[in-house]
Amino acid sequence: MNSGERSGYSLLECLIVLCCSAVMLALSVPGLNRLQQEWTLWGCACSVESSLRWGRAQAISSNAPILFEVSNDGNRYCWIDTESGEKYVNSDRRLPDGVRIESHPARSLRFYPHGNAVPAGTYVIRANAGSYSIVVNPGGRIRIKRN
Repeated sequence: MNSGERSGYSLLECLIVLCCSAVMLALSVPGLNRLQQEWTLWGCACSVESSLRWGRAQAISSNAPILFEVSNDGNRYCWIDTESGEKYVNSDRRLPDGVRIESHPARSLRFYPHGNAVPAGTYVIRANAGSYSIVVNPGGRIRIKRN
């Protein structure tokens, strides 16, 4: 390189890079929105699954049945003490807008001290991004799967 040349980028080169970056960003935004919706749905499904696992553990450790109740609109769920009929403290959960428990057993799920569940069934969590099923079998085993 001789002393008359200058190193660096020209204004035109910088503008081309900025334009390409802007186009790539504009193309990725819809994908990011979809990704955020999918992660929200996954988080809600994991939250319901975790709550079900907590309820089963609570029934076993307290040696008393516990009841899992889903609201009629599917936007809320909570745990209820079967003896007093009162909600457990801090167990009332609300799902974000656009996410709901679309289907669940007709009767509220009850875990018993041996860990078994009645009625066994499937809870379907649905949003625009898809759905997950949380399956509770009669023995109390809980698993989650993508639909």
